[in-house]
Amino acid sequence: MIGRKKELTELKNRWESGRFELGVVYGSRRIGKTTLIKAFMEGKNAFYFQARQTTEAENLKVFTRAFLLFRGKNVHYTYDSFESAFDDLAAYAKEKRFAFIIDEIAYLCPKDKSFLSTLQAYVDGSFREAGMMVLLSGSSISFMEEILQNGNDPLYKRATFQMKVEKMPFSEALSFLMDLKEEDRLNYLALFGGFPYYLAMIDHGLSFEENVSRLLFSQYGTLVDAPDKVLPVGLGEQGMYNAILTAVARSKRSSKEIADAVGKEGNYVAKYLSSLVSLQVLEKRESFNRNRKLNYYEISDPLLRFWYRFIFQYKDDIQMGAGLAVWREIAPLIRDFLCHAMEDVAIEYMTELNLRGRLGRMYHPIRNYRVDNSRLGRSIELDGLSEETSRRQPNALLVIECKYRKTPFSLEMLHHLQESVSVLGTYDPIDYWLFSKAGFAEDLKEAAEEHLHLIAYADMVK
Repeated sequence: MIGRKKELTELKNRWESGRFELGVVYGSRRIGKTTLIKAFMEGKNAFYFQARQTTEAENLKVFTRAFLLFRGKNVHYTYDSFESAFDDLAAYAKEKRFAFIIDEIAYLCPKDKSFLSTLQAYVDGSFREAGMMVLLSGSSISFMEEILQNGNDPLYKRATFQMKVEKMPFSEALSFLMDLKEEDRLNYLALFGGFPYYLAMIDHGLSFEENVSRLLFSQYGTLVDAPDKVLPVGLGEQGMYNAILTAVARSKRSSKEIADAVGKEGNYVAKYLSSLVSLQVLEKRESFNRNRKLNYYEISDPLLRFWYRFIFQYKDDIQMGAGLAVWREIAPLIRDFLCHAMEDVAIEYMTELNLRGRLGRMYHPIRNYRVDNSRLGRSIELDGLSEETSRRQPNALLVIECKYRKTPFSLEMLHHLQESVSVLGTYDPIDYWLFSKAGFAEDLKEAAEEHLHLIAYADMVK
């Protein structure tokens, strides 16, 4: 398994504690939860049950067969209830350290939470007495967070730890790509981000263009229907969600712009935006118009951003076999998309350095920053911005600027950036991190000092 060292270490430590553990492991679809859990299970006395989107009775049949097979028993019967099944689990667990995993637990509670009440009784009783390690996993983020946060939930405050599985940090995502050309590494990170599900699909014997064509522009492509694979199951009114995501992918970012694009009133669209944010499909970001704070939206997953920008409108053509013609028609637009996506690559790189304490001080999460009507008489967009977290130096500021073009980053460009930053007030120090594909002009190199950091994109992925 590539990556997930931190998560695997935590699961291993919980296992080796010898104590009763109830862990809640959750995250969006295709983020790598099941792969992580199965990697943890290797060489351990662990029983894994994948719940299905069916009736409790059918799940009980599947559970029975799986547990009997796990124990090497060739007996044909079905437990009459999950209570009977859990009695056997607890008795088995008394013999030696034992981990019990339920994946997609929400499927066992489609209408009410009676199953969780049953599970709670065993968590408080025989599972705890047997010193079991129990993992509850799921991709319904709202359901899993309710287990942790809702005081009326049967398992409230029972979990001994929780683990939200996020996209991979920069270095772990890069580890999928180290045998590829540096430019291809950058392109894959821009298109696939830190999502292992996508990164694992890359055929390292093909070029970047060939892989994208194979996965997205072929009628047989694995990702030609990407939203069906990665978006949360059961989104109602899929047509409206598709319209909203298409609008955001086409740079309609404010709630008003999105509502106008889909032809609906703002209040009507607001509930869909709220739902997509809670499901972590959209990110709500901040911008400013002078001193007035505004919100705008961005699709969290860069591949979905790409899909709704380019594939959605051409999906019928691609599925009829015209994918190559589509690719040729929009190739310049794809290059432009990748150039802009490099800003996110740089932010992911800097985020990891920040978390590792490699920036000299700790900063708040690094975000894009926009002012639509600044006192300079022009709009301002900073690729990355963050203030220091420490109150000892509340005036420290981090600024990121990215240039993914053929022209070297020059001193004039830095001066323009510094003028933009001046609208934010007085900060000292201001750390400028400049990223460039084409390198840096001599005048900028000569101006380099302690708080000016020049990073070539190629060096970032070495």
